Amino acid sequence: MHVRTLEAFLKARGFSRAELARRVGVSRQAVSLWFRTEEANLHSRNLLRLSEVLGVPVEDLVKPLPSFEPETHARLRATLLWDRLYADLDDFAVALTESDPRAIGRFVEIYGLYAAEKTLGESVWQDFPTYKRYIHPARRRELETLWAWHVSQKAA
Repeated sequence: MHVRTLEAFLKARGFSRAELARRVGVSRQAVSLWFRTEEANLHSRNLLRLSEVLGVPVEDLVKPLPSFEPETHARLRATLLWDRLYADLDDFAVALTESDPRAIGRFVEIYGLYAAEKTLGESVWQDFPTYKRYIHPARRRELETLWAWHVSQKAA
């Protein structure tokens, strides 16, 4: 099992390591051992239980998370985390999956509505009124014009 993958799922579910140990039915020391290396060897029953507790397929736990080239990672951090609203890119990704309007607003502000739709789904158009206040005013005006046009095309 890849530890970075497990850490991302823990953040997404809001579980501490102690909570994870309790839910999986292992000791806190066992969970601590899982995090000592990049890849942890688990008994199959623990891996299956972990999959159930986190609500993800076993295959997702054993796959490594995608990694970026260092310069890409640095560019993404500078672009998306400039004000330290999110601690790291994992936190930002978790916020996107939880439909945090601040994260969606930032993503749409930087990449635009069409690119955001490809990544986040059609809901970026429907939810625009909810998160638009988190977009810089000048960029918001541009996007509001595009959004209004898009809505009028859907209605026609």
